[in-house]
Amino acid sequence: MRVEEIGETIEVIALFHSGKLAPLKFRWRERVYRVNRIHGGWTTEEGAARLQHYAVAADGPDVYELSYNERGHDWKIEKVSLNG
Repeated sequence: MRVEEIGETIEVIALFHSGKLAPLKFRWRERVYRVNRIHGGWTTEEGAARLQHYAVAADGPDVYELSYNERGHDWKIEKVSLNG
């Protein structure tokens, strides 16, 4: 497995239900990925901003780490774990 640091802003379609946020699809580098599974989630703080992180799987074996900045209201793809 190889992990690549990305740190790029992305577009995300997410569901907010019962006080929880869940990414459903994201667009990265002109390609749309449908989230098939959320492996886990955690929260970190970066200065005054609170970040919600999600480890997600789309089509294929790779795992993507997405983050949502609650203060800036933007999404990033932080890392990709390449399993192929």
